[in-house]
Amino acid sequence: MIPENYWRILRRWYWLIAAVAIGTSLFAAVVVSQVMGSSSPGFSSATTLGVTRIVSFGGTVTVGGDGDPQLLASYTENIAGRGSTPQFVSNLQTRLAALGVITTEEQLSRKLDFKPVPGLFRIDIEAEAGTPEDAAIIASTAAQLMVEDVTAEETRIKTALRESSTLQQTELLNQLTIVYQARATRLQALGEPTLREGLDNLIRSGIGADLNSSFNTLVQDFARITSDSELAVLNSEAGSLEVQLAALAESQRGFSDEILLGNPVSVVNPVQTVPVPPVAGLRTRDLALMGLIAGSIFGWIAATMADGWTVGQRMDRARREEWETVSTVSSVERYFSND
Repeated sequence: MIPENYWRILRRWYWLIAAVAIGTSLFAAVVVSQVMGSSSPGFSSATTLGVTRIVSFGGTVTVGGDGDPQLLASYTENIAGRGSTPQFVSNLQTRLAALGVITTEEQLSRKLDFKPVPGLFRIDIEAEAGTPEDAAIIASTAAQLMVEDVTAEETRIKTALRESSTLQQTELLNQLTIVYQARATRLQALGEPTLREGLDNLIRSGIGADLNSSFNTLVQDFARITSDSELAVLNSEAGSLEVQLAALAESQRGFSDEILLGNPVSVVNPVQTVPVPPVAGLRTRDLALMGLIAGSIFGWIAATMADGWTVGQRMDRARREEWETVSTVSSVERYFSND
C-alpha cells in the first residue's frame, strides 16, 4: 500500500508534477531532437598500404610469397602499430599543419585508424573529418608518411649491412691472401716434378666447370700423398674462407639496391572518400516519452521538496504561536501575583 504522506503529496502537488513532466517532455521533443538533427555530417577517407618485403639486420630479405610468411605478417602488424605512436601522430600533425589542416594530436588520434590485415600483408588506413577535403588529406598524408618512415628504416638497415659486410669481406680477403701465400709456399716445397706430375694427372682426368674445386682436390691429394698435415690444414682453411666469401657476396646481392627495387611499403588502393552515415537517433515520440518519464521523476522530487518546505513553515508558525501564547499567559500570571 502507498503511505498516506505520498497520497497527500500527490493530492496537493499534482499540478507541479504534471507541469515539470510536460515541460521536460516538450524540451526533449523539440530542443533535444533539433540539436541531434543539426549535427554536422562527417566524411571518411580510406586507403590501403601493401607490405612487400622486410630486410632484417641478419641480411635476409623476406618478400610476399617467399620465405617466412609469418615474419612478414608480424612486420605488417608492427607497421600498423606505429600509426598510433605519439611520435608518428606528432610528425603527422606537423605535416598536416603545413598543408592547412589544423588539428590537435588528441583529435588526430581519434580521427585516424590503422587496421592491419596480416594474412594479406596489407594495412587499411581510415581517417574522418568534417569536410571531404580534410579527410582525404589526412588519409593520404598518413599513408605517405608511413611509406617514407618504413623506407627510411630499410635504407638505414641496408646501409648498416653494407658497412658491416664490407668490413667482414675485407677481413676475409686478408685472411684468404695469407692462407693462399702459405699454401703456395708449402706446394713449392714439394718440388717441381711432383707439382708437374699432379697437374698432368689433373689435365688427363679432365677439368670440370669448377676449377677452384678441382684445384683444392688436387692440393688435398698432394697433402695426403706427402703426409703434409700443414698443407691439408691450409687447403681446408682456404676452402672455408672461399665459402664464407661466396655466402657474403650472395647476401650482399640480396639486399643491394639493384635487386630491391621500389619501396618496401606502397599504396595499393588510392584514397576514397564517402560521407559518414548519420548516427541513428531516437524518434520525436520516443524522446517525448523519455522526457515525460524523466519529468515525472523530477516533478515528484520537486513536489516532495516543496511539500517538505511547506510543512516546515507550518510547524515553525505553530511553534511561534504556541510560544507567544505561553508568553502571554506567563505575563498575566506575574501581573496578578504582584498585585
